[in-house]
Amino acid sequence: MRTDELTGEDKAAILLYCVGPEAATPIIQDLDHETLARISRKMSELGRIEPDLLKAVLEEYLSIHDSDDPLLYSSHKDVRALLQYAVSQEKANAIIDYIDKPRQFTIWEKLSRLSPTMILSYIEAEHPQTIALILGKIDTGVASQVISRLPEDVQMSVLMRMSKIETLPSDLVRDIEETLEKELAEATGSSGMSFDGMVSLVEILKTLDKDVSRPLLERIEQQDSELYSQVDKLLLIFEDLLALSSKDIQTLLKHISSDDLVKALKGAPDELAENFFGNMSKRAAEIMREDMQVMGPLKLVDVEEAQQRILQVVRKLDDDGTITLSADDMV
Repeated sequence: MRTDELTGEDKAAILLYCVGPEAATPIIQDLDHETLARISRKMSELGRIEPDLLKAVLEEYLSIHDSDDPLLYSSHKDVRALLQYAVSQEKANAIIDYIDKPRQFTIWEKLSRLSPTMILSYIEAEHPQTIALILGKIDTGVASQVISRLPEDVQMSVLMRMSKIETLPSDLVRDIEETLEKELAEATGSSGMSFDGMVSLVEILKTLDKDVSRPLLERIEQQDSELYSQVDKLLLIFEDLLALSSKDIQTLLKHISSDDLVKALKGAPDELAENFFGNMSKRAAEIMREDMQVMGPLKLVDVEEAQQRILQVVRKLDDDGTITLSADDMV
């Protein structure tokens, strides 16, 4: 989390954690239940708190917090300790129950978890003003990658509109949220699994060892081929190839067609394209750059199909032990 991304509740959570239960007690005793619950949840989600973040929130605290390892770690246990000092056991238990409930993702958080290519498929037909509103609400890193995939004339139109957005009518935002929620729900297909459930399933599978996850995926494929297809696409996306080493990229280049790569890179981040170019001969990289320029704009479906063909090769090479995906993408 960057300093400019902190909300008031984020800062309050960091401050209360840093000063400790005793000092925080008189501060929070007069807070209403809803506010205290929200701040408590923020505290439980803080995780590692970097020194520069502490400095931005509490300069004076950093001046006395002088150690070789100034990183702190806020956890569920710390939140429970704070609440026991500050409120009654009944109220503390109610708030802990609230924190322990599965988190409900907002539509903007859901979109931010999708690949930029998938987000583009949802919004590319929208008016530039609507695209600007949507991209202004999601993670900035993801939004920038989506913008890079838009046609050049649309890019400028969207960026100019984003620069002029100040406040948004609540009715407009609600309409956009409802439309996007509906589209995401419909995108789950006949499997009937919600998007939240899909994300949770994918995250669980990514944490499992391959020896455990592979048999599970095979069973899912046998029972529900459409669900398997949807999960499979989220498990490994084209941007994950940024994790490949130079050696593995060179190996991959020997097993995929130049035509597929040209199409796939048309919808990829510049950093990923440069990773491939940097592992080719200078002449081969020049030819591919020229081919990409001559090819011009492509349909999104053509880019995605080329990327999926390459990802199929990546999975096979990883299964064979020929290349190695990062720990997070071993499924």
